[in-house]
Amino acid sequence: MTFALILIAICVILSAIGQVLMKIGMNQIGEITNIHQLLNFRVMFSMFTNLFIIAGILCFMVQLVIWLAAMSTLSISFMYPLASLVYVLTAIIALVFLHEEISLIRWAGMFLVVGGCFLVGQS
Repeated sequence: MTFALILIAICVILSAIGQVLMKIGMNQIGEITNIHQLLNFRVMFSMFTNLFIIAGILCFMVQLVIWLAAMSTLSISFMYPLASLVYVLTAIIALVFLHEEISLIRWAGMFLVVGGCFLVGQS
């Protein structure tokens, strides 16, 4: 079980890094405010050729393989709640590297997520 928990931790880290990398890429591309922009070929081409977005997608691909390995030994009802730690880690990485502001209410929510993960870990 220890090995599987390490795999889950790696998944959480890779997912958080992937999200932040894709956010950096989208910051370079700019805001998409309507469906016409989203479906625009140039916008889509920019999204899928941006190196940060590609790196984020690669993080997700590696994370998927590791997640499947962890699934082979742990129950999904145990694993999936622990995956919610990615919300907390992503917010912290965004705070540090993207200088995003996190309100007190968001911190409170993240605290509850961590508490829930602690309870799941005790089961």
